[in-house]
Amino acid sequence: MTTTPAPSAIPATTDDPVDISVVIPAYHGAATIAACLASVQRATEGRRAEIIVVDSSGDRCCEIVREQFPKVTCVLSPTRLSAGAARNRGIAIARGRILFFVDQDCVVPHDWIAALEKHFADPATGGAGGSLGILNPESLTGCGVYFLEFFRHFPHDGPPQRNRNFLLGSNCAYRPDVLRDNGFPDQTLGEDVLLSHQMQPQGFDLVYDPRVEVLHRNREGRQEFFRYNAKMGAASAADQLIMMRHRSLLFLRFPALAFLTPVIVLPLIFVRLLRCSKRRRYLPTFLLLLPLCLAGNLVWAAAFRREVLASRRRGSLSS
Repeated sequence: MTTTPAPSAIPATTDDPVDISVVIPAYHGAATIAACLASVQRATEGRRAEIIVVDSSGDRCCEIVREQFPKVTCVLSPTRLSAGAARNRGIAIARGRILFFVDQDCVVPHDWIAALEKHFADPATGGAGGSLGILNPESLTGCGVYFLEFFRHFPHDGPPQRNRNFLLGSNCAYRPDVLRDNGFPDQTLGEDVLLSHQMQPQGFDLVYDPRVEVLHRNREGRQEFFRYNAKMGAASAADQLIMMRHRSLLFLRFPALAFLTPVIVLPLIFVRLLRCSKRRRYLPTFLLLLPLCLAGNLVWAAAFRREVLASRRRGSLSS
């Protein structure tokens, strides 16, 4: 790892502690990092904050950061990092009393810091996170990816929930001492699910606040839509094999049952979009995309089944 020198958000002459650290993993982020950082700087205005970008793509991302955001620190890795590993690289150098995380392809609201920070007034809270909205609603395939990937995190005006939903890596904050012992798993899909899972026995709460909405630029293109749904299916199977949750055991024992997931997931998306009063356009878009979402969910199911069967074969070979 090499670190690209950049002036810190905190003057070098002060000994005062950093209040807020924002860590942003970046991979092929040249096209989106400027909009992300502009929104993060607005959200941290007036705060003693540091912003850390961890880039491992080798594109112009760090150059853009140095040229347009000289107070942002850019850590450049010569090797490809997963999203989890990139966040951990940022955690290792972050100095804030609360660590915030967002992804390069997101835009945060101006009150993002304050909205999540208030949940840490309760000392029992170890982490807090919010919902995701669509940054590129003009892309129908992007909307399809969004509905299938983030249906547990649609924005709505309901109250915060404790320990009932995992926190998205693209919209969350943690106490640093929590993450020193529980870093993000070294993977790009499902690392936030596993992190929330491994924190459950640690004796503190995770707060999910659906009113705190970050906008996310979703993957676009028909080919990418199906490729990404396959990756999500395989990642979900791998995560469930680690967590072994009671509700997933039947699917892990009989992986062909994964093909029934559209019967569960698509109506659930519909019901949750009914609550999404902040984004009324989402529901008619979902209804328009029902055939595409059905096809994507079946691709997800096929990949889930393949991963479970492959895991069994690997287990039999290792034994």
